[in-house]
Amino acid sequence: MADPSSPPPSSPFPLLLSSVTPFLLHARASANSFLSQYEPLALLVGPLLALIVARTLRSLIGVVQEQGLKATLLGIFMSCIKLVPAVKRHIDAEKQKVVDKMQSGGKSKREGWRTMLPALGLGNGVIDLLKEEKRNDVAWQGKCSGTVYIGGNECEGHFSLINEACSMFSHTNPLHLDVFQSVVRFEAEVVAMTAALLGSQEKASGGQVCGNMTSGGTESILLAVKTSPYDKAAQYFNIKLWRVPVNKDFQADVKAIRRHINRNTILIVGSAPGFPHGIIDPIEELGALASSYNICFHVDLCLGGFVLPFACKLGYV
Repeated sequence: MADPSSPPPSSPFPLLLSSVTPFLLHARASANSFLSQYEPLALLVGPLLALIVARTLRSLIGVVQEQGLKATLLGIFMSCIKLVPAVKRHIDAEKQKVVDKMQSGGKSKREGWRTMLPALGLGNGVIDLLKEEKRNDVAWQGKCSGTVYIGGNECEGHFSLINEACSMFSHTNPLHLDVFQSVVRFEAEVVAMTAALLGSQEKASGGQVCGNMTSGGTESILLAVKTSPYDKAAQYFNIKLWRVPVNKDFQADVKAIRRHINRNTILIVGSAPGFPHGIIDPIEELGALASSYNICFHVDLCLGGFVLPFACKLGYV
C-alpha cells in the first residue's frame, strides 16, 4: 500500500520535452535561415506548382499504361497540332459544316410533325398513317449490316411468325411473375437453350450459366457489367475503364491485359467476334486469366452469339 505522505512519481514527459526542445529550435532556425533567401510568393507558388506537376505526371503515367507509349505520344502530338491557329480554324469550320448540315436536315425532316395531341382521335386511321410513314424507311432487307439481324419479307415466313407471337404478349409485364407465368417460362427456356448452345452443359461451366432477355446490346452490357465497366456502364457506375490495345492480329492481347490487372479489377471483357474486324478474341485464355484472379469475365456475343455454336459444328471456327 502506497504511503500517502510520499510525493507522487515524477513524469518522464518534462525530461523528454527538455531534451527535444533544443533540437526543434535548431531545426526551426535552420529552416528559417534557408527559406529567408526566397520571396514569400515563391514559397507559396512553388509547392502549388510541384503539386500540379506531380498530378500531371501521375495522369500521364496512367494514360501511358492504358494506351501505350506510342499512342500517348501520338495523342500529345495531335493535341499540339490542334493548337496551331490555322489548324484550329480549319477544324472549327469543318465542325460547323457538320452542325449546319444536321440542323438543316433535321428541320426539313420535321416539317409537319405533330407536337400536340390531336383534338380528335385518329381511330383506325392510325394504321393507315403508320403504313404511310413506314414507306419513308430505308429498304434495309439484306443491305444494313449490324442493324437488323433477320432478313426476308416482313409479312411472310419467320417475320410473320414473330409478329403474331409478339402481338399475343405485347401487353404483358414479366415483372409480375405470378400474373404472367407464360412469359416468365418463355424467358427461362430461351435463356436455358441459349446457355446450352454456349456450353452450359460442359463441366467447365460448372452449371452456373444464367441470363436475362433484354431489349438490345446496350441494355445487355449494362446488366452484364452492373458492377463493372464498358464505356456507358463505366460512366453510369463511376468505374475506371482500361482500354488495352489489341495485338497485331487485332485480337485482345492477353499479356497486356494481365499487366493491367490490379486489386481493384473486377471485370475482363472479350468479344466473339469484335465488331470492327469480325475477329474472335482468345476467349478461353481470357477466361482462364479472369479465373486465376477470381474476377468476372464478360464475352460480348452481340454478333456471334447464335452463329458461333453452329459455325463450330460446321468447321468454320
